Amino acid sequence: MIAPRIFVAVLQRCTLAALLIFAAHAGAQPQPAAKPAPAITVDARATATAQVMAGIQPAAGDAVIDRLVATEGWKNHKTAMEAQWKSVSTRIGAIEKWREQEVKLKDVAGRTLLYPFSGPDFINAWALYPNHGKYVFFSLENPGLLPNLEKMGPKEFDALLRDVRNAFNEIIQRNYFITSYMGKQLTTPHLKGTVPIMATMMALNSLRIAKIEPVDPFPELTKAFEEPKAKRPGKILRGAKITFVSAANRAHELTYYSLDATDKALVHYPEFLDLVARNKPASALVKSASYLLHDNQFSKTRDMILATADILVQDDTGVPYRYIKQANWNVKLFGKYHTPIPAMQWGLQTDLRQAFTDPEVAARGPLPFPFGYHWKGAESGLILATRP
Repeated sequence: MIAPRIFVAVLQRCTLAALLIFAAHAGAQPQPAAKPAPAITVDARATATAQVMAGIQPAAGDAVIDRLVATEGWKNHKTAMEAQWKSVSTRIGAIEKWREQEVKLKDVAGRTLLYPFSGPDFINAWALYPNHGKYVFFSLENPGLLPNLEKMGPKEFDALLRDVRNAFNEIIQRNYFITSYMGKQLTTPHLKGTVPIMATMMALNSLRIAKIEPVDPFPELTKAFEEPKAKRPGKILRGAKITFVSAANRAHELTYYSLDATDKALVHYPEFLDLVARNKPASALVKSASYLLHDNQFSKTRDMILATADILVQDDTGVPYRYIKQANWNVKLFGKYHTPIPAMQWGLQTDLRQAFTDPEVAARGPLPFPFGYHWKGAESGLILATRP
């Protein structure tokens, strides 16, 4: 039997607790239901145009597209692109398997990939760093526009398809673009700039295009440089942004800038590298870059990469090994080191060659995919560096 005083005390505590619970519920405001993520509107014509160039059968219903894909020229293009993509898919599979084992990243949707001297190489960017929220590319080639298929007759359309196949030759065979070739391949009457090639690569990766728009981060400078008597850079900055949609129905952005990134030319755009460096956390990719970052003419870009990124995948043409070690980054080496090709032997790195013989940093066996200028056979080398 409970003593009266104890019973009263227990009753008081229970009553107080009940009152507090009641007050809490009475004061609570009803919470609004979580808003669903806004639907992403896909640009059906842009997506279909990219698919047509990729040799992929687009959805029926667009009279312009339906007319073009019914031609023998497109059917032959489809067969050729399918054969080429089959060989690339094998390479991409090897890259993805390596990436899953070696590139450990969290919250990739909140990350940006920085890719200097990229050209239109979206294939390697997506294979090595998929599902990043943003991609920032910059190189010399102009961004250009998607071709307007509506204005093309059979001859113009066949010429466009031929130009697309020509532009893909090097990336399919060697896994890199040749700058001197791109100057001609991306300035034909029907194929202009990097945007069509990047869009085609997106289609080949089953990505859809939501929007393509011009980008000018420095409109006042552009206006001043376009004045007839202005003291302008040799190349005025031009930009484009492609918003694309992945299989998970997530929106991603690729912003491409065309400019001269030498230190001397960047004097005309003093805030450009700061603009790029705002994208953190950042991953970085450098490959087949003509050893430009070895040259002090590109010291600002080199310093920006080391200050901004926390992971770097590159070949020996990227940031020189000595700068990576001076910054105390963690390094793993894969594949083989080779003396640079004859035209670029000034890029020789004796310290990196020695590091490739060190079992503490060099993985055994060949790199399972071509990467860089030594692309034949199993002769490629790769550097994976991460900030400590």
